[in-house]
Amino acid sequence: MGNKFGYRPSSIKRQAENDKLKNLKIYNIIQENKENKNNFRERKESKTALALYSLQIESKSVLKFHKGDRLIVEDDSDPNWCVVRHINQETRGYAPCTFLSFDPVLGGEKWYFGDILREDAEHLLLLRENKVGTFLIRNSHIPDTYALSLKNIDSATKKMFIIHYKIRCKENEGGYFISPNHVFDSIKELVEHYSDPANCVGRNLVVPCPRPRPKLPGPLPDFQDEYEISFKSLKFIKCLGKGNFGEVFYGTWNDTCEVAIKRLSSNGVQSDDFRREVAVMKTINHPKIVRLYAICTEREPFCIVMEYLCNGNLQEYLRSSRGKLLKLPSLVNMAAQIADGMNYLDSKNLIHRDLAARNILVGDNGIVKLADFGLARIIDDAVYFTKGGKIPLKWTAPEAYTSGQFTIKSDVWSFGIVLYEIFTHGELPYHGMMNQQVLELVTQHNYRMPRPKDPECSYLVYEKMRECWNQKPEERPTFEYLYNYFIDYYKKCFEMYDSLESVRK
Repeated sequence: MGNKFGYRPSSIKRQAENDKLKNLKIYNIIQENKENKNNFRERKESKTALALYSLQIESKSVLKFHKGDRLIVEDDSDPNWCVVRHINQETRGYAPCTFLSFDPVLGGEKWYFGDILREDAEHLLLLRENKVGTFLIRNSHIPDTYALSLKNIDSATKKMFIIHYKIRCKENEGGYFISPNHVFDSIKELVEHYSDPANCVGRNLVVPCPRPRPKLPGPLPDFQDEYEISFKSLKFIKCLGKGNFGEVFYGTWNDTCEVAIKRLSSNGVQSDDFRREVAVMKTINHPKIVRLYAICTEREPFCIVMEYLCNGNLQEYLRSSRGKLLKLPSLVNMAAQIADGMNYLDSKNLIHRDLAARNILVGDNGIVKLADFGLARIIDDAVYFTKGGKIPLKWTAPEAYTSGQFTIKSDVWSFGIVLYEIFTHGELPYHGMMNQQVLELVTQHNYRMPRPKDPECSYLVYEKMRECWNQKPEERPTFEYLYNYFIDYYKKCFEMYDSLESVRK
């Protein structure tokens, strides 16, 4: 008989059998090493990878290697982990894809960042510790084309921004160029040429962007399909916070994967929220949304095992000493990331219903991700109606709290409030007002919060807030539009070299 969540707890005997099967999966790689020793020597080495970082963790299924090692790639079907082995050795195992470069020519160059997204490249370059002239080269979405991303400064406003250049390949003849007047045999030669100030009309390339060490990308393929896990596989290390739903802990899963563990209070109402959140998170897979790894319901209190982000929620981060130092470019980048995640939810017919800085988590280097889908709903129609329940009024669109009518456009209103939080470094919206006062002012007098006094809130940013707060839901912008607006906020189109075109990749 299943429990009230629809999960069927295993008996002790069945659990023991499952553990044996799991152990067989873990040891499978080692067994195949022994059985196929001779086959490894004869196998065609069709694809190689370069280790960008050392990895020395104690795991029977993860391969140990050092920075600079050349590895043979045997299976790259998983987006996060690939099966590799050392050259001239038989031992193989999993390796995180983010620790490797698969480009045989550029992989060893400090300035080459492979398939990094444009917005992530901008975010890295805009970090305070990176000086003007810091650069990187990445793959463009256009085949056989690269992009040069360079940190620059506006001489008039002293604001930092990122400029992007296409690196094209000359058809038939070969060679790489930004300006057709200067063609180079290799990208390395191009970098050396534009590193010399004498060859540049504008900013020269000064130093490659530092490459932050990535974290392990979640569970191994052996465990990715196992949403129901054993309680004994979890280790609770530190309590991160408490709320009506229960507690959140920092911990590990299987002693290798850093995780956040949400432990539910033993209460019927919260239990319903727990089941709903799991159902929603199972359908989601996006880099700007916190990942669900597994659930544990073999005993109460039940647990959700999620991706861990080290800097807590965005509201507290913005108010911290580090957060108060964030300038306009970093804040704009955060807005773009949030809009990106919300655009994905829209594409999946999901409405969040609780979008707020407190429900957005912050990782290393200012990466932000949507979290806490306790109020989220999958919608078959364009409109979802709710009967009462908990509604965060100051973040909620007027049509949602007056009639219970939620759409993706009510999430757009909430995004406008999140923009207010971001560009005031964590100030509460409608500061000093009670909920009833806000309700009357917004619904009866069409009140909107004035432009914040924070110097990092530009007129252009406030203009987008006001668009999100349009009284008519259908006239509010889409998340696709908002994402493109903030990702291109610092786009600069001007000529630096002969026929040089600054464009979006």
